[in-house]
Amino acid sequence: MKIIERLLFFMSWTIIIGLSAYFFLENVGVYFTGYRSDSYINNPIWVSAHLIGGTLALLTGPIQFSKWIRNKYLNFHRLTGKVYIIGAFIAGLSAIRLSLISSCLPCRVSLFILAVLVLFTTFSAWWCVKNGNIKAHQQFMVRSYICILSFVAVRIGGIIPLDFLFGQIEDPTFGRTVNEYFFSFVPIICGEIFMIWIPTLKNIKRKTSRNKAGR
Repeated sequence: MKIIERLLFFMSWTIIIGLSAYFFLENVGVYFTGYRSDSYINNPIWVSAHLIGGTLALLTGPIQFSKWIRNKYLNFHRLTGKVYIIGAFIAGLSAIRLSLISSCLPCRVSLFILAVLVLFTTFSAWWCVKNGNIKAHQQFMVRSYICILSFVAVRIGGIIPLDFLFGQIEDPTFGRTVNEYFFSFVPIICGEIFMIWIPTLKNIKRKTSRNKAGR
């Protein structure tokens, strides 16, 4: 069982890091080669801030979840954690501004909500660790990183066709809207299911078994 869990863990992080690398090359790296989109030309400061903040969060995010680094190099873990928080705040604040001027009008609401969630979960993670609640800190860090990865996940459609999820949508604006809402909020719900719902049910089952055994 442990071998399967380790394999799934390795595969999951491989996919996450691979998608993050794709996002960086396709959406950040191109700007170093001189490419400029309309959104960049009209809002260079906000787009640059979003790209820089998102890059910092994506690069330092996986480090926060490494038990080996956390146990062996606690100071490095804390330093990269501060960099992550700064990056997430920059990405979140700039995303709020960009959500107000997005070319996809129906997507503005989902982007705004996601940006607020990035700020809230990241602040909560910082607040919890400052007050010594490590478990809550870890949970909010997971939520924060899921929100950050949502900015990456919405671009999965550029890698593989998603007709098997949404069907064949002819209207490009409607297709983009469905994609934005799905990858903005479904990952958060899945995170809550694995992090809160399932452990809660397991605890209830264990307590029920103990009560029956004690009778």
